[in-house]
Amino acid sequence: MNNFVKMLLVIVVTVVVPLAILLGIWAGLLPQSLQVGIGLAGVAMAIAVIVGGNLYLMWGDLKSGRYSRKS
Repeated sequence: MNNFVKMLLVIVVTVVVPLAILLGIWAGLLPQSLQVGIGLAGVAMAIAVIVGGNLYLMWGDLKSGRYSRKS
């Protein structure tokens, strides 16, 4: 798979699919239970990204010795 196809897949996954979901919710095309599920999944993924990112950055700082006392 060349880089152009990979770029198109990334654009579809990050732009087109969320936009289609949002437009489906806005237009009332999706059932309410699916809308609630999408909202809960979005909140859960946001929490996972925030907490996971912070833990990853803290781990990098601790591993590099940033907060060790150098006397």
